[in-house]
Amino acid sequence: MNARRLLYSAALFVSMTMPAFAGLQVVRGEGRAVLSGSDTGAARKAALADALYDAAGRLGTRVRGASLLNQGVLREESSALVDGHFKTFSVVHEGREGSAYVVIVEAVGETEGESCSGKRADLDLRAVTFRAAPGIEGAMLRNVQEGFSRGLAVLAEGESFRVSDQRHLPAIRGGERSQSSQYDYMAQLTDSRPHTAGYSISGEIIVETTRRDNYLANITDVTVIVALQIKDNFTGSRVATIRRSKDYADRRTVFGIEPALMPRARAQIDMGSLFDEVRGELEDKLACRPLRAAVLQSDRGQLLLSVGLEHGVKEGDYFLVTTKNSSAGAQIVKIEDAGPTQSSARSLKPQPVVPANALATLMR
Repeated sequence: MNARRLLYSAALFVSMTMPAFAGLQVVRGEGRAVLSGSDTGAARKAALADALYDAAGRLGTRVRGASLLNQGVLREESSALVDGHFKTFSVVHEGREGSAYVVIVEAVGETEGESCSGKRADLDLRAVTFRAAPGIEGAMLRNVQEGFSRGLAVLAEGESFRVSDQRHLPAIRGGERSQSSQYDYMAQLTDSRPHTAGYSISGEIIVETTRRDNYLANITDVTVIVALQIKDNFTGSRVATIRRSKDYADRRTVFGIEPALMPRARAQIDMGSLFDEVRGELEDKLACRPLRAAVLQSDRGQLLLSVGLEHGVKEGDYFLVTTKNSSAGAQIVKIEDAGPTQSSARSLKPQPVVPANALATLMR
C-alpha cells in the first residue's frame, strides 16, 4: 500500500509544474508508518507518502461503482479514486510517536472549481462617452445621460464586484498600473487610483433612432446601446465585452398624416432595466474569477493586503503569493485582521520573502 502511495505522490510532484485553472485550497494531510529498528529513513518516506495521499484525498475523491450479477446474486462493488493535484506543499510536523513515525503536511491544491460566491472584486468605472446619431435632440441625449447616472445605482448592487466611480479618468491604458501615467497625479489627488488587483470597465453609450414603419403607421423608436469593455488592471488584457441595447417608443404617426398634426409623447428613457442586464453579465464574467489582492506593504513577514470585509475576506483566510523567482516557490499568507477594505496578514514560511506590489490570490 505504501509503495502505491509513494508512486502516486511522485505523480503529484509532476503535476505541480502544470498550469492550474481551478480553485485553490489549503489542506492538511497526516501519515504514519511503523518504525522498524533504528532506521527512520524508510519510515519517514512511507509516512510522507501517506500524508500526501491523505491530503490529495481531501482535495478530491471520486467513487467508482459497479453491479455484478453472479448466479442470480447481485453484488455491488465500489472503489475510491483519489484525484487531488498539488501546486506546492510543506512539512509542518514530523517525528516519532511511540512505535510510529508521523508526518503532517500542509498543501496548496487544486479543487474542482473556483468558488463563485462570498467574494467581491474591485471594479473601477472609468470614462464612458456618449455618442448621438444625427437627428437625436439635445433634450433626448440629456435624458439618456441622466438615466445613466441612475443606472450606476443598479451596478452598485452587484454581488460579485464593488464599483469605484472613476469616470473622471480615462480608460485603463497600462501606465496607471506602474504609477507612471500622466493621469496618475490627478488620480492621487482624487484618491481614485485604479485597483492593481481588480478590473476596470469603460466604453460608450450610443443613442440612435430606429424606424420600423408598416402600411398603417410610421413608427420611430429611440435605441440606446451600451458597449463596454472589461479589462484586467494587473495585466492590461481585455477580459470581456458587454453590448446591450433597448428600444424606447418615441414617434407614432398614422401613415399619410403630417407628423406635425399628431401629438407626440417623447420617449421616457428609464435605463434601470438596461443596466440590470449589464449587471447580470458582469456577474457572469467576474463571479467565478479568483479574488486577488495587491500586497501594499511587506515588513518581515507582516503584510498589508488591498482587500477586506467588503470583498468577503475574513480572519483566517489564506492567500497564495507567487514571486518572480519561481525557484523560491510560493508563499502562503494568513489573514490575521480584516478591516473594511484592507487586511493584515502574516507569512507562514520564512522563505520566500514577499515584496510589496506582489499579487496574492484567495484560496477558498
